[in-house]
Amino acid sequence: MPLVNYGTKGVAPIAFAIWMTAEACAREPKSKPYTPTSARVYVDEAPATAERPSNTPTGMREIDGEFCPEAEQVCLRWVDAVGVPSEPPEPGKTGRCGEFKNPSRCLTPEAQRPRKHFYIDTYEYPNVKGRTPDSWMTWRDVKKACESQGKRLCARSEWTMACEGPGLHPYPYGDGYHRDRTSCNTDNPMRGIDVFKAKAPGSEASRQLDAILVPSGAKPDCVSVWGVHDQVGNIDEQVVNEAGKPYRSGLMGGHVFGVRNACRPMTEAHNEDFGWYETGGRCCKDADK
Repeated sequence: MPLVNYGTKGVAPIAFAIWMTAEACAREPKSKPYTPTSARVYVDEAPATAERPSNTPTGMREIDGEFCPEAEQVCLRWVDAVGVPSEPPEPGKTGRCGEFKNPSRCLTPEAQRPRKHFYIDTYEYPNVKGRTPDSWMTWRDVKKACESQGKRLCARSEWTMACEGPGLHPYPYGDGYHRDRTSCNTDNPMRGIDVFKAKAPGSEASRQLDAILVPSGAKPDCVSVWGVHDQVGNIDEQVVNEAGKPYRSGLMGGHVFGVRNACRPMTEAHNEDFGWYETGGRCCKDADK
């Protein structure tokens, strides 16, 4: 039976949205699956990304549209690290969806879908094309760095919206429904590295892990329809967990190894002071009123 990601309010018994990284002490949400009163199939109405509007801050992309809080994204087949078909993951275990059902559906009634209008950095912090993103950033680090630029942390819903696009694509590349390790910096082999030896920046294990990161924009196909790059893979990005529990912090997008690496799932098991080889972020900014 296909496994389904129902979004942020509830999950199926085994849900794509609750996978966590091996180090993440996963927690399954306790709420019941959402029962839709209406469902809408999202079509691809990709916004133009070739030109940056004159009022958009430099280095950012404008996101303006309707957000779907509760999306149905059905995984049709699972794959392992090299793309070979595999069995569905056990609850709380990392899995890789090789192909999602196309199209996705929004289960939230139209009257309950909020409009969001904001700007988001084109690349991971420090948002410089050609520079490798910073690692070992805690949620507080990213918050402080963004605020120093007159920006702020992205909310989980904003990050998801920028990644999925209007079509609610599970992946921000290709057709949005097929996992492809060549498009983004994901599903890398472990190369004999013991990640648990990366206890501090600059350690030998940490340097080995940093060497797997790629410069921002180095994967030109790793871009959402809004023109936002590198949201999945490379660095796991700190966001505001709008639910506020168990922490205000969340991690989105996954990192260089075979983890969730998709637009909607979030790791919520780490507090605001957690930073490791995989953690960084990007900034958002309120749109002009």
